[in-house]
Amino acid sequence: MNVLAETIKRVSHQLAGREVVTVEEIRRICMHVLLPFYSEHPELDFEEIADRVTNSMCSEPETINSLFYSEKIDLGGIEFRHTHTCSPTGDLVGEAYDEYLKSKRLFDSLDRMKSVTDRFFSGYGVEDGLVRIYTKNKFRYGVFYSLIDDVERFLDIHEDFSRNFDGEYVVAVTTETEIFPFLRFFRKNSDRVSDAGMKIWVINVDQMSIDPFIGYPKDFTLLKGFKNPKVASQINSLWREKVDQID
Repeated sequence: MNVLAETIKRVSHQLAGREVVTVEEIRRICMHVLLPFYSEHPELDFEEIADRVTNSMCSEPETINSLFYSEKIDLGGIEFRHTHTCSPTGDLVGEAYDEYLKSKRLFDSLDRMKSVTDRFFSGYGVEDGLVRIYTKNKFRYGVFYSLIDDVERFLDIHEDFSRNFDGEYVVAVTTETEIFPFLRFFRKNSDRVSDAGMKIWVINVDQMSIDPFIGYPKDFTLLKGFKNPKVASQINSLWREKVDQID
């Protein structure tokens, strides 16, 4: 399988119907779309693939399956890309801007998120990549960094990856300004996450701390690294009774 061509196809599918986007959003989607290829191709260079995907979608299409945002406009220092036939409206740009802010928040947080998990897995060997691998004796953890809304959007991908991963699979997500995204996610998806053997932990990059949201590590010595190690059990016992009121 041609990984690049398939990635372009899948990212284009995710953006079908969208006439205005930003490069940052394209790259954010690439992270999740590339995950299924990681097991067979752990050597994949995310940055290189993401660069080629954005080039295909914004400069020179590499396949017939590539969406093409050939035009660009600059608003407030942000470059928006749009299709040749589109006349960008306020609504279209507004939607793209919202996605840009999500993408920027994630990418601006990545280095600090990795620092938090590096400290959490102190004493473990570290291997960087799309999935950051931590190993120590019989324990092996794979950590993927994301936003909680994206975990739900691409949950099928994460479920499959978790079931096939040799070790414990953790999705580390950033905190949100409101708790409702987590309430909604827990109500709709906590059973699916648990059944797939996944874990979702939350990183506060301002406090440089990490807490469990769904699931605990099998290496119990790691529990001391959580700011509040009882959070996941509290969520499990209390939130199930309360989230029924959350849409």
